[in-house]
Amino acid sequence: MKGKERAHRDAHFQEELESLKARVARLTSLLEQTFRNASGEGLSNRPTIFVKPSETAQPEETMSEHGQEPPYNPAFVHSVPPTLALAVIDPFANESHKTKSSNGIDQDKMTALEAWIRAIEGLDLYDLVRAAEMCLVLNVVVPKKFCVPEFIKYTRTQCPITHLKSYCNKMVKVIHDEKPLMHIFQDNLSGAALSWYMRLDNTKIRKWKDLVDVFVKQYKYNMDITSDRTSLSNPEKRDKESIRKYAQRWRDLAAQVHPPLLDKEVVTLFANTLKDPYYEHVMGGSAQQFTDVVEVAERIEQ
Repeated sequence: MKGKERAHRDAHFQEELESLKARVARLTSLLEQTFRNASGEGLSNRPTIFVKPSETAQPEETMSEHGQEPPYNPAFVHSVPPTLALAVIDPFANESHKTKSSNGIDQDKMTALEAWIRAIEGLDLYDLVRAAEMCLVLNVVVPKKFCVPEFIKYTRTQCPITHLKSYCNKMVKVIHDEKPLMHIFQDNLSGAALSWYMRLDNTKIRKWKDLVDVFVKQYKYNMDITSDRTSLSNPEKRDKESIRKYAQRWRDLAAQVHPPLLDKEVVTLFANTLKDPYYEHVMGGSAQQFTDVVEVAERIEQ
């Protein structure tokens, strides 16, 4: 089941990654086009203007007073009208110095625009370069035959030391390999505890001992507020709660007391939480074990 969930999650991430790549390509193309239009690259985009060069003064042919053509004069040549000359006028010629001075500003604007787009789209979260920064442990090698066990999720209410012992017992096959031990630790967390793990700084958590230290420090308050002998006198049997269920609930609390209670202490402390008619019969009997007390109370309940 774990393998299928992990495969499904990997496939989902791959689809998101491909989608983000396509979006980045489109954004990059738009930004490049915008930059080219702003800087006016190449002469191909500039208009071509036809200019007629200025004509030089030419002698005019005139008729003589008698209507005859003037005699041929070799110095007088009828000039052919010049053809139109093709000239390329650069309308940005006078603006070249302005363009050069503004290139730096334009580049800064483009950089700021790209950063703004990444912030809105959240592209930095999926940047392949930054993917390694999101992992607490790198280069993890899990043995091929190793199957990640099912864990009891830590919910921030249990003793952290007890939970660590339970985790290590299930990870005994890779107990001497710190990397998978640290990497798989997230699988036995849930809720706020898992969010805490994801916020850990991978520059400070280098070894399994580092992870254990910060975990115990984070949830040490559960050890400070654990049940003690005094607190075991506070619980009461609820209405419509069977004596067996109440006994199990109370015994769970008693199991958290450190150092462990003696059998005699368990019997006395539990009996003190009972009301009549249970208390009178239990204390008047000769019960030496907790199970004996429960049996007596059940007979009264019936």
